[in-house]
Amino acid sequence: MKHVAIMVPSFPVPSETFVITEIRALQRAGHEVSVITFEQISNDIPLPCNVFVLNKPNTFKTLLDFSQLPLKSIMNGVKAASRQYAISTSSLLFYSMKAAQIIREQNIGHLHCHFMHNSLAYGVVAAKLANIKVSSIGHGHDIYVNSADLSSKVNECDFCIAVCEDMLKLLHKFSPTKAKLLHCGVDTELFKPEESPTNSKLKLLFVGRLVEKKGLSYAISALNNLPEESRPRLEIVGDGPLRAALEFQVNELNLQDFIEFKGSKKPEQIREMARNYDGFLAPFCIADNGDKDTGPVVLKEAMAMSLPVITCDVMGCTEIVDESVGYIVESRNSQALTNAIKEYVQLNENQRIKMRSAARQRVLDKFDAFKQGKQLSEWIQQA
Repeated sequence: MKHVAIMVPSFPVPSETFVITEIRALQRAGHEVSVITFEQISNDIPLPCNVFVLNKPNTFKTLLDFSQLPLKSIMNGVKAASRQYAISTSSLLFYSMKAAQIIREQNIGHLHCHFMHNSLAYGVVAAKLANIKVSSIGHGHDIYVNSADLSSKVNECDFCIAVCEDMLKLLHKFSPTKAKLLHCGVDTELFKPEESPTNSKLKLLFVGRLVEKKGLSYAISALNNLPEESRPRLEIVGDGPLRAALEFQVNELNLQDFIEFKGSKKPEQIREMARNYDGFLAPFCIADNGDKDTGPVVLKEAMAMSLPVITCDVMGCTEIVDESVGYIVESRNSQALTNAIKEYVQLNENQRIKMRSAARQRVLDKFDAFKQGKQLSEWIQQA
């Protein structure tokens, strides 16, 4: 089995649980896995593998390293770098040479780049210099906002992964033979269901960064539309640039008794908290700059813990949620959210239990990380 290196801009990032989940899935499939990153973040997240950091290159050493490569590898690396315009060719070559040295020293056989912006820009050049295969996976901002040189980078890959069908259609425009669909998976042994809570008033959970594409302002308006006697409580886990504005909206609408901002929490804290909720609210939308969630892992994590979901019709959400596990409404439509919340509140306990069970089963059937890891492993081995 090939030794696989995962290349990411920063590691480990608390909100990017899908990276560590994928590492563990590939390890379970039989691969040795390492991480190559530009920044190692100090936190208490356990590292599942070796991490190699790309520090600033030393000019003399880098030139010496280049001199030791076969001419064909150098030419392939230079060609891959020269086909990109957003990052200077010198930067691409010097940092990629550092990555190539790690690849050679660690006997890495395949490079898999998460995010198709900088990590892939350097990753494809490093793979050419090291004469190994390279693949990539897109997530959202890197595809729809920061998409410089996307066509050339995709075409340098041996295969590239879309996490939802809409993204697959876009990548097919660049390379119809290399683009593949693989939804990000969830560790269903880590995200487990609990017994239904016994709240006197229904409690909904939101988890995510407080940014425009999460659509929280519409959720707040939706709750305001409901009469107090049927209005559930919403607890918001996460932080971000819109927190002050969202708190102001809550105060203006006098919803302090119904909406609470819990701040950032560690993944294990969120899993522990989840047992106290009756459902998960994810009012996603497309931000004004085009940024959007493409296949939100947080929906799958919630469903894996048997939380029914109320979300919006943004890209991959429609592939994750169906009527057996929750509700999908038009994005940026507060009244549609209100109606869905109202309908869920009015369900009897047996109906909610049935929905909770279906949510867990749908993740087991379609989004189990170890099944996804096995498929990725097969593609890597075949590349």
